[in-house]
Amino acid sequence: MSENAVKIFDVLVQYMCVEHIDYAIELGLQGIPSPEPKSQPDTYFFAVVGDANTIFHLFEKQFNDSLVPLISSSPKHSECVQRKRELMEQMENKLDVGLDRTLQAVIGWIKADLTLEQKRTDYKPESEEGPMQMYSQACTKVVKYVTSQYRIIRDRLDGKNVEAVLMELGTRFHRVVFEHLLQFQYNSMGAMLAICDVNEYRKCVKDFNIPLVTQLFDTLHALCNLLVVVPDNLKQVCTGDQLVVLDKSVVMGFVQLRSDYRTARLANQFKY
Repeated sequence: MSENAVKIFDVLVQYMCVEHIDYAIELGLQGIPSPEPKSQPDTYFFAVVGDANTIFHLFEKQFNDSLVPLISSSPKHSECVQRKRELMEQMENKLDVGLDRTLQAVIGWIKADLTLEQKRTDYKPESEEGPMQMYSQACTKVVKYVTSQYRIIRDRLDGKNVEAVLMELGTRFHRVVFEHLLQFQYNSMGAMLAICDVNEYRKCVKDFNIPLVTQLFDTLHALCNLLVVVPDNLKQVCTGDQLVVLDKSVVMGFVQLRSDYRTARLANQFKY
């Protein structure tokens, strides 16, 4: 009986795990877009991950419910358990590679959108007397795209995979926005628009329900407030709860982006 059970296990491994799951993962890996996509990347690999996990869970259930009772007292039991563990580790390693490369493509597209759509005059308009925008065109496009990827991840992945991938997406997204904002100079009206943009990003990632990501964008929002604070209040704001824990160079880096940094001698206000 145990010999027949092992043969069934071998068939399941070959035709379900190797020729079906592994083959699909390999095909999926080959089609992942580059980290610098020229058009909006297809993130179908999230679906590959979801389907592969679902099928492998069924394989594990079949193994535990039907095969283990037949081979539990056989020397083959430990061999089969070890082989199943190796298959799972191999699959997880390939899925991790695919997820990382897919996220690289997502982040690459966000960078491309920001580079193409964000104008320097968004954050430093020539006139500060016109009507104020609620948020920039670049922000609108990025929020729409990130939201679409959040929904795909939420719908296609399951369990801890959702949390892990959203954590990675959120932290990488924060890094992109942070570095993007450091490329500009801000007058008072432009700084207000930047604050509005970051607030939209903050609302977008709040749906992730990942405390670290929420905190990162809350802190970024606090940093952007340094762009509009009146000079006399800079020292007080810099020592607030959200900013006091940051490296002084990070805080200083944002203050230096103000168009009045030199004329208002803000470096003197910054000494604390």
